[in-house]
Amino acid sequence: MCTSLTYTTASAHHFFGRTMDFPTTTPWRPLFLPRWYHWQPAVGSTRTSQYAMLGGGRQASDDHAFLLGDGVNETGLSCAELYLPGAATYVDQPIIGQINLGPQDFITWALGEHATLAEVIADLPRVTLLNRRWGQATTVYPFHWILSDPTGQTIVIEPTGGPLQSQIDSAGILTNTPTLAIHLKNLNRYLGVSGDDFTSETIQVAKKFIASGRPLPAKTIPTDRFIHMAIRRWGTPIAENDTLITREIFQWLAEVSLPFDPKRQGQSNHNYTHYRAIFNLEQKKLTFQSRQSRRLQQIILSPEIASYQRFPHVYSAD
Repeated sequence: MCTSLTYTTASAHHFFGRTMDFPTTTPWRPLFLPRWYHWQPAVGSTRTSQYAMLGGGRQASDDHAFLLGDGVNETGLSCAELYLPGAATYVDQPIIGQINLGPQDFITWALGEHATLAEVIADLPRVTLLNRRWGQATTVYPFHWILSDPTGQTIVIEPTGGPLQSQIDSAGILTNTPTLAIHLKNLNRYLGVSGDDFTSETIQVAKKFIASGRPLPAKTIPTDRFIHMAIRRWGTPIAENDTLITREIFQWLAEVSLPFDPKRQGQSNHNYTHYRAIFNLEQKKLTFQSRQSRRLQQIILSPEIASYQRFPHVYSAD
């Protein structure tokens, strides 16, 4: 499934990139959700967003609901969901006094009602994640989430039991199961670095690894993709130019993308990369590339759009 990273240039510009790898054949498109967007969580009354959002999303089959798989809001806060099978834990029944959300409600809640990572973190104790499907989905999807904002900090939220908590992701990388802590431990073991945390020693060894020209892990499993992206991201010299780093990150994402096999189309276990996306958090700009067209589509969540666009809008992916 998915691979994601955050990146800060030498000029302190912040980016978030991801592959969207999923078995569903439902089209994923660039999606805009406005300020004061009224949306229905898994249970309870409708909620109202305070901030406009732009990201990769889907429209429900009945055309009455919209789902973000990732996005940035008008303050530069970003969030994306990635698969966490075998580790994610949800509550069966709503809890009175809590904000009860289905797993696919989380991004709309986080981006629509918060301006910064600090606000999200402060609100987490109020959230209960429910074992609920979204729309006409046939299953409840297990997720964890990576979030960042223009401060340059990256956090991960993993619902593995107990109250929701955030953890700092110093590596700025996330893929699917296992949890972040295990991914970081595996990364250090692969590089021959002592300890289980991402440290300056991890970065230095990653730089030596890239300089050596050794091949990066190439399997499509999440552990290999995490290690591959972490070494590529931290072993490569820090970029200065925003345009050049956007192209470079797209290349890194291509290295871990999953191919589409027409013979397996429609199979529930056929994960493939539907799109690659990069967000410029300062410019609130989405660069989106669908599997079909391969065209780089750029959309900016400008102050004018945030102020005056009143309705959701699904862009063409082509």
